[in-house]
Amino acid sequence: MVFRSFSFVALLAFCVAYGLLLTNSVYANPVAPRASLRKRTARATPPAGALVVSTNPASGQFSSVTAAINALPNDGSAQTIFIEAGTYEGQIDITRVGKLTTYHTVAKSSSVLITNSLSATEAGSDDASGTLRIHTDDFSLYNVNVKNTFGEGSQALALSAYGTNAGFYGSGFYSYQDTVLAESGVQFYGFCYIEGAVDFIFGQHAFAFFSGATIASVGPGSITADGPASKTDGLFVIDASVIRQSTAATEDLTGQVFLGRPWTEFATVVYTSVTMSDIINSAGWSVWSSTEPNTEDVTFVEFDSTGAGAAGTRASFSTKATSTAGYTIADVLGSDYTNWVDLSYV
Repeated sequence: MVFRSFSFVALLAFCVAYGLLLTNSVYANPVAPRASLRKRTARATPPAGALVVSTNPASGQFSSVTAAINALPNDGSAQTIFIEAGTYEGQIDITRVGKLTTYHTVAKSSSVLITNSLSATEAGSDDASGTLRIHTDDFSLYNVNVKNTFGEGSQALALSAYGTNAGFYGSGFYSYQDTVLAESGVQFYGFCYIEGAVDFIFGQHAFAFFSGATIASVGPGSITADGPASKTDGLFVIDASVIRQSTAATEDLTGQVFLGRPWTEFATVVYTSVTMSDIINSAGWSVWSSTEPNTEDVTFVEFDSTGAGAAGTRASFSTKATSTAGYTIADVLGSDYTNWVDLSYV
């Protein structure tokens, strides 16, 4: 993938008991769950047949997610990995064919953190820098925090997601530049926390729907950078979410954050029913750069934006819609999304 510089200053039938969000996490800024999710009962033990990852593994358990993945049969069967609370260091690559659900159940005083520090410059590409790299279909992640701690100075991904029918639920993704790469296929993010400063939700060919997210900026920049090759090549919709300044930010970001900038002239990004704090610049949207604006054929849309950041005169190359027609979850993910998305998070 072409590096970009900043020009501005597997799903099993998942039992209802499994899918709680991380609340009061020691790592994440919590995302407030809907009432239906809060009513769930957390499962503290793994289901029969699951591989267990632990920082203090018992006999038959694994000390790393990678070790558990390597122990899975290569037969395309549906599998589950259960991660016990703790911090796990190192990069994780998932390429195995077959449905895979990886999750941690909720406890008020504990959570799972997967962390690594690697820049795209060091790794050779954006994708190669990812702390969690998904190169397979039918993958699901519940209640896990993923960080790339490299910081400023280079692209450094927390998540690199290639593959279709990928679902991420109640999880947190943290970096500075290029936090989440939604690169291909259809992808769903339910009640996730996404933190970064520069182009921290980006991709080229994915159709991705973000529902109930908390998007937190840690520095000045654009939230999204979509780069499809044509008008039908990809789409990001961010729905019923909140945009705010991260508690990790070291400066006042009022007016210093944009909803997106176009990686290519066909960038398509839509915000529906999103609450925006005053960190959002009144123009809303930014050009790619002064010498390469990329605004000729962009689709930058808002519907029902609220909050201090929704005020002001938006950029001339953006529009405000009067409905969500064309941008619903079924429009983005396809009418069969109910077959693989955990509907509790919609």
